[in-house]
Amino acid sequence: MDNDKEELIRRRAYAIWEREGRPEGQHLRHWEQASREMQKEENRSRSGEKQDLETEGTTHATSTPASPGKSRNAGSTEQ
Repeated sequence: MDNDKEELIRRRAYAIWEREGRPEGQHLRHWEQASREMQKEENRSRSGEKQDLETEGTTHATSTPASPGKSRNAGSTEQ
């Protein structure tokens, strides 16, 4: 197995383990799930569809954008 691919599977399996509350004795199931997900990702990449499994469910946003038509300080008494 390619070292880079193995490292990605390892990271994904670790993320799955953490998300599930770090259960003991589930390492093989987590590895297999991560491997299947990486295979699906590989297939998507070939078809032009892209999803980053390592950061799935996370956001890098630093703030929530304001709703259209509303200012950031809506409801503020300052003007």
